[in-house]
Amino acid sequence: MKRALVIALSALLALSVIAWADEASSTDDSDTTEAVVVQEAAEGPDESYAGLDIADLMKIIEEQQSQIEELSERLVAVEGGLSANTEKVDKLKEQEPLPSWVPKVKVSGDLRYRYEHINKTGKKSRNRERVRARLGLTGKVNDQVDIKVRLASGSADPVSTNQTLDGAFSSKSIWLDRAYFDWHPSENMTVYGGKMSNPFFKPAKSQLLWDGDMNPEGLAVRFEGSGDTKPFLNVAHFWADERKAAADARILGAQTGLHLKGGSNTKATVGVGYYAFTNVEGQTPLVDATDSFGNSVNTDPNTGDITYTTGFREFEAFAEVTTKLGNTPFTVYGDYVTNTDADTDDKGWLVGANLGKAKNPGEWEFKYNYRRVEADAVLGAFCDSDFIGGGTDGKGHVLGLGVALTKNTSAGLTYFLNDAGLAGGKSYKRLQFDFKFKF
Repeated sequence: MKRALVIALSALLALSVIAWADEASSTDDSDTTEAVVVQEAAEGPDESYAGLDIADLMKIIEEQQSQIEELSERLVAVEGGLSANTEKVDKLKEQEPLPSWVPKVKVSGDLRYRYEHINKTGKKSRNRERVRARLGLTGKVNDQVDIKVRLASGSADPVSTNQTLDGAFSSKSIWLDRAYFDWHPSENMTVYGGKMSNPFFKPAKSQLLWDGDMNPEGLAVRFEGSGDTKPFLNVAHFWADERKAAADARILGAQTGLHLKGGSNTKATVGVGYYAFTNVEGQTPLVDATDSFGNSVNTDPNTGDITYTTGFREFEAFAEVTTKLGNTPFTVYGDYVTNTDADTDDKGWLVGANLGKAKNPGEWEFKYNYRRVEADAVLGAFCDSDFIGGGTDGKGHVLGLGVALTKNTSAGLTYFLNDAGLAGGKSYKRLQFDFKFKF
């Protein structure tokens, strides 16, 4: 229809031009008539046609007709494309929509490949390569409740998700690393239940009390205020060991403090915590009945079985300050703990600093801390599993250097220069070289 209309208009234009041209070319005997014809020609449809004969006008008409036909063909092509796109849109509308749960689920994960060298006085040095793989799911139940589940490589060890590359290429184990609900009825309160990420604040991720891989089990509540001075309170009830023949081992913990903001680049957190382990003294060690991870034990002369010499009621004080040196992030922090149930060997402390942040490609970071942990300062099975080989009764330095290679990809070097044993300790050196990938 549109093409026919264009052609009809073009024909009418051609006829009018031809008629005008015939009138301009006709002769009359009188000078007056010729003058009128000349005047009418001058006032014709387009002064540019004056003085042209029929052949020239026909040529112009043919060129215009060709242009009109070309434009008409383009118009038809555009209409065809619009029609095809409309059909595609209609087909998409006819398809079934995505299941309602898809927008409510978030998938994340990471992989770490590690080379490790360990050298301890009196033991043969070790070289090993290890992997850690984790896959997490977060599902939105409603505006106030999320479900969080994570699978990870590892073993029954609660403070390690590593798998050593050995066993003649044997398959590696996958465990339930986390499974808990996150209920946030208000912006100031959150309730957790299940096998969760550690709800207690750790200055600069300090592992003086809790290893970074440990995910406690039970219930926890977090309160946090608003503004530049935000008070916070974390309370938890964890089940450490459910026993058939004896009272259960539990952890009752509370932590409180302030998140402070001072200027655009400076933040600080200070606080205290208290963690009471019930029914531990006189019982076999948690996690491994044959290994107390540095804690003092009594040994049965008849069976050789070991039991904890003391209980654990740990009082903690901590501080962290983050600022910038020029444009470079800088953090200093400290962590102190004393076990009020122990009579001796009851204290531990850690101080450290971080410079830089390996977040975007090309950025780097340097980390350093020094700690001293007496035998019964903390429960050895739950603290740092890399420092002195794991557990308590040791001191020493930890240095780290990292760089972001590309987006979500980094490399890092960590070196432990420790003494395993505060009295006549053995030199303990551990070098870790990591590649990390996350999504």
